[in-house]
Amino acid sequence: MWTWNKSPEAVFVAACKEGRKTESTQAKSAVEDWFKWARQRVVIAMSGEVVYTPDGEAVALQEMMRRYPVGE
Repeated sequence: MWTWNKSPEAVFVAACKEGRKTESTQAKSAVEDWFKWARQRVVIAMSGEVVYTPDGEAVALQEMMRRYPVGE
């Protein structure tokens, strides 16, 4: 169980040992999962927070994730 009575470093180490994911790790994983899905359908590349469509259009990652949720 998380406790902030310990240092942030101690909490992080405990979370790693227990296999818990941090919020940023979960967000990164969601983006990676979306990109793997989208690469087969609607995008050809990603650079930072921008994805590129087959037409060469550069679109903000979050916008594309909103337009094309995984599975649709």
